[in-house]
Amino acid sequence: MSGRPFTFWRVLPLPGEPASSYFSRLVMDECAYLPEHYASEIGINAIFQSDEVLERIFRLPISKQDKERLRQWTPVELNGRIHFAGQVFAGNQFRWTRRLECRKCVAETPYHRVWWQLECFRTCPVHRCALEPLAYERNTTGRWWPRFDRVLQERAVRVALGDAADTFESHIVRRLLDPSCQASPRELSDFIECAQFAGRLLGNERNPSVPPFSAKDWEVGYHALKDGLFLFKDQFRSWLRVNAPQLHAYQIRDLIGWAAEYLTDQKGPFDPEIDDLPNPMHAEVSAIIRAECRRALGR
Repeated sequence: MSGRPFTFWRVLPLPGEPASSYFSRLVMDECAYLPEHYASEIGINAIFQSDEVLERIFRLPISKQDKERLRQWTPVELNGRIHFAGQVFAGNQFRWTRRLECRKCVAETPYHRVWWQLECFRTCPVHRCALEPLAYERNTTGRWWPRFDRVLQERAVRVALGDAADTFESHIVRRLLDPSCQASPRELSDFIECAQFAGRLLGNERNPSVPPFSAKDWEVGYHALKDGLFLFKDQFRSWLRVNAPQLHAYQIRDLIGWAAEYLTDQKGPFDPEIDDLPNPMHAEVSAIIRAECRRALGR
């Protein structure tokens, strides 16, 4: 099929909306088909690729600005990593099959926000509520097409994104909305990884084994790292005072338990074709932890 996939293109792509969500809203505006059935009718694979969905949508005479917005917010997988909004995420940080949403956001402005598919995104920064499973039944596995109970046809929709709040999730939205503030495409991914490590350390007592996962890890880590590493250094010193070492402590593991195994550095050699390059922020945090531990051990 080489022609236009839709008769109408009255709906416009919205901030944070990937191509799969926009396609679903175009289908709803067109007919009573389910988006997955409509996609099959026009030759899109059930396990769709982002590029093929974008290619079909771009056959429509929508503006260049709208096309760029869709390209910006549509995740594309390359070499096991996920690219969108000018950022590159590790494969374990983004899940295609993650079916969570803020139902209040969808009720107000029905479309899917791509950041809901980040594994670390647990709480809506707009409504301060936990993300919930999709409100409708899904009979398929793998990649999925969003569904909504109504179609927005307003030409200038104002959407609350929660980017002004001071939470971990609002920080993610802010950074995605303004990729120009990133020093590298991996910066947000590196921050997320580092915030989880720092939060799990600072948010728990010293333990020989890794503490159970908690969503608060990212929030604790975000507040420790958001203003730079000087604040983290002070918080880690406070943590060491609260978790005072025993008299026989003589190595870093005696002071920080499980976290000693997760310290890293940027020493090589690394082969970029084989190895994941070290997270520079994690390396800086690790250096602070090592230095403070040596100070506490009197070395």
